[in-house]
Amino acid sequence: MKESIFDKISSEWWDKNGPMKMLHSMNVTRMLFIKERILNKYQKLGSLKEILEKKLILDLGCGGGILSESLAEEGANILAIDQSKKLINEAKKRAKSKKLKIDYQCQSIKSLKGKRAKFDIILCMEVIEHVQDYRSFIKLAFECLKKDGIIIFSTINKSVLSYFTTIFLAEKILKLVPSKTHDWDMYVKPEEILGVAEKFSFRLDKIKGLAAIPSLQGFKWIRINNTKANYIISIIN
Repeated sequence: MKESIFDKISSEWWDKNGPMKMLHSMNVTRMLFIKERILNKYQKLGSLKEILEKKLILDLGCGGGILSESLAEEGANILAIDQSKKLINEAKKRAKSKKLKIDYQCQSIKSLKGKRAKFDIILCMEVIEHVQDYRSFIKLAFECLKKDGIIIFSTINKSVLSYFTTIFLAEKILKLVPSKTHDWDMYVKPEEILGVAEKFSFRLDKIKGLAAIPSLQGFKWIRINNTKANYIISIIN
């Protein structure tokens, strides 16, 4: 199998000033949205900690575990999968050193579907835009979601603005992410995700745009109403 761009930088995944610095800077804002929507969905179950202990979470395309670690620190019961062995090995080493209970596995959503695995909460952060057959991928994700579940995607819209911000600026001009990290043709519009959701009788919960603002520490991400570039979307039934 051809080594991916993420395999090549697996040893630098946790360097907050390295090639994944934008992903690290985005995590705080993503986590705020995730916790807010989970609390809103399952508020009858009590506090966030109580909800996370009761619900089974899938971190789909977990990479080196940035999101998984944040969730585990909140007490989440989590299965984290990625198809990169190098990244899963890095994530496992980190979790062991930090004594975090995270079930990391090198496998695909297709294999989970084959095992009839079901989850209450599925989180898929910055993954869809790297998947060749994203329609099948999204469908498989919904097939692994329990009836009273919530699924949250964070990805990049297909627009002129998204090309300008994520490829022209971030990759070619400012060199904030490794060259050829993104392919505009693989970007996904929110309505494409919602189209699949409707077939499974799921509906939009909330959608927000995400924008990076330069700061003294690097970049700070904020939520905005414009979803033409980066966006995060939660879907429920």
